Amino acid sequence: MLPNSQVVAVCDVDENRGRPLADRIGQLSQHSPAWVSDFRTLLDRPDIDAVAIATPDHWHAPITIHACLAGKDVYVEKPVSHNAHEGRMAIQAARHHQRIVQHGTQLRAAPHYQAAWKLLKEGVIGKVHLVKAINNQRRGRMPHRPDSEVPQGVDYDLWTGPAPKRPFNRNRFHYGWHWMWDFGTGDIGNDGVHQIDIGRWALDLKEPRAVSCSAAKLGSRGDAQETPDTMVVTWEYDDVMFVYEQRDFTPYRMQGHRNDNDNIIFGDEGYMTVDRDGYRVFYKNEPGPNFYEKWEDRPAHYQNFIDCVKSRRQQDLIAEIEEGHRSALLCHLANIAYRTGTRLRFDAEQERFIDSPDANALLRREYRQGYELPKVPGTTS
Repeated sequence: MLPNSQVVAVCDVDENRGRPLADRIGQLSQHSPAWVSDFRTLLDRPDIDAVAIATPDHWHAPITIHACLAGKDVYVEKPVSHNAHEGRMAIQAARHHQRIVQHGTQLRAAPHYQAAWKLLKEGVIGKVHLVKAINNQRRGRMPHRPDSEVPQGVDYDLWTGPAPKRPFNRNRFHYGWHWMWDFGTGDIGNDGVHQIDIGRWALDLKEPRAVSCSAAKLGSRGDAQETPDTMVVTWEYDDVMFVYEQRDFTPYRMQGHRNDNDNIIFGDEGYMTVDRDGYRVFYKNEPGPNFYEKWEDRPAHYQNFIDCVKSRRQQDLIAEIEEGHRSALLCHLANIAYRTGTRLRFDAEQERFIDSPDANALLRREYRQGYELPKVPGTTS
């Protein structure tokens, strides 16, 4: 439990998980939170100042928007959205209602990144021409399973929410939803977004002018997963190339790297590797500056959110929603390039692809009746 905060309610469509969590929090604190299954019952409660959203991806932006319209501040897990259009709507909702909205890219709370970026600005590796974000790990296989009855205690209609209604299947429920297009964004949106966010932050990169993606199911070939486990993405900027590599089939740590996932920033005089624990600079014939110290990630990021809820200083947020949207947007663009099989040019101002109706259709989704996005002032539905 963070100082100066109190959990007053736990919301989970699965009573089998939500009620025990509420009970456990009650045992650890002086206050026993209520368990509810429908987030909408919380929005009018005056004793709730903020909500934390850790749902499947397809609910991130809709609940964020509803909460902002109800006057609540929001901590929303990564990625901020399931598609680009609703991510932009979430920003508008936060702005119009002056809400504090933090994105769950908690690596930004590690203090050494600011020191590393300062070195880059000072020219420690010269002119930077390429940034590579690496997502490297071993994911389990997803066997094919038959559809089955909805487990007792689960509000499956609400869980499905804005997505198309399908029969219940374990592969589309707890955790398996990450690898299904209707509910998740693949591992690029699940874990890769952390490294993408860091690489983008290093050079203050915003929207690219083009994107291309080669991807496949290699380690997961033949199983029930829909999204690719292997990806090579390139986002093109005016004078920088931003590359993302994903390998979800590798059971080993990369040679010469301290962590499985990190970023490499290449300049014309040297290169920098940076991960959650530190950074190192390499030159041709000599070592450069380096710093490493094990970092415990989450509390500082959550505390920053609580502090900003109290101060109302949006500018002090470590990962404000528009920054979260830009990083999630790169994930969405990569997935769309993979699904359309082409290099796509992008209009950053309009947040639309140039001369590609098929790709533009994937920037948004159709929402199931009864779960449409609410109207947000200043946006088009």
